[in-house]
Amino acid sequence: MHDYKGCIHIHSTYSDGHATVPEILRAAREARLDFAVLTDHATLRARDDGFGGWHNGVLLDVAVELEAGEHHCIALGLEGLDGLLRPASTEAAFDAIRRHGGLVFVVHPHPVRKPLFGVWVPGWADWHLESFHGLEIWPYMHDWIRQLHPWNLRSHCRHPDRWIAGPERDILARWDAVGRRRRLVGIGSLDNHAKRVPFRRWGPTLLEVLPHAYAFSTVRTHVLSPEPFSGKAADDTRLLHRLLAQGQCYVSYDLLGDATGFSFQGSRGSATIPMGGEAPAGEPVELCVTSPAEADIRLLRDGAAIASARGRELAASVTSPGVYRAEAELDSRPWVFSNPIYLR
Repeated sequence: MHDYKGCIHIHSTYSDGHATVPEILRAAREARLDFAVLTDHATLRARDDGFGGWHNGVLLDVAVELEAGEHHCIALGLEGLDGLLRPASTEAAFDAIRRHGGLVFVVHPHPVRKPLFGVWVPGWADWHLESFHGLEIWPYMHDWIRQLHPWNLRSHCRHPDRWIAGPERDILARWDAVGRRRRLVGIGSLDNHAKRVPFRRWGPTLLEVLPHAYAFSTVRTHVLSPEPFSGKAADDTRLLHRLLAQGQCYVSYDLLGDATGFSFQGSRGSATIPMGGEAPAGEPVELCVTSPAEADIRLLRDGAAIASARGRELAASVTSPGVYRAEAELDSRPWVFSNPIYLR
């Protein structure tokens, strides 16, 4: 499998971000990303201006963040936005995106209320809906802002890693619960804007909040592909979308250590079951987790740990129906979260 790492949910000057697309691409190259997914609010102008595609080794996918009732989502693979900007409801928004051939991912699913910083996110409550493909299980910005207050703003900006705690456990539990009835893909995201605070209104920059060059080294989504990128932008973008839709990806906090090489897969006889794959329960399935570094690895079924190991590998034979996924910690800190394998 080819392991491609990238960052999803990025804002530029085409909406409310403070960095231009060329600046974002430069930061992505410095961080050695393979792909980046731009998600400006309600616009695909970056694509219209020719920024989609390959740029010196970085594949830029121009997607979009849209309002969906009182919630927001990111949509990948849309040709245009006709009929998508004023939906009657969340369900209507998701259905319209799917009719246009797009992928729907729920963003910032956990409530965040920081009125002093202009942040008021209601969180995601419509878990019964069937029309979204996945959700952000680890949105970096919302992890970082969780303990943000006026008195620790300086520390947050100077030492952001101190405040990172990992995915919200209630979101992981909801993800597992939905997975019992259907595939639901988990992605890592940034929701990064690289806000620049000027010394005076038109003066030089006093502070840049989470510069992209730094943010791109934090929470990433790795896609695992049986075929390499071809170098053809349209084909490779479609491949990226297909891998994300199928859940052939994992989420990692690469600031602790590059997780490239991590894998979680199942096998039954000569058949291999990749992340995101499904198989009937009953006959034994051999599940194997492999880590590129010595880590504390856990195998979970429906959110409960069923096996653990310290090292580079964990293997277990399972037969019961359930949502099986893997987690890994480095130095007692959250590091990797796989997408599930589903036994039905």
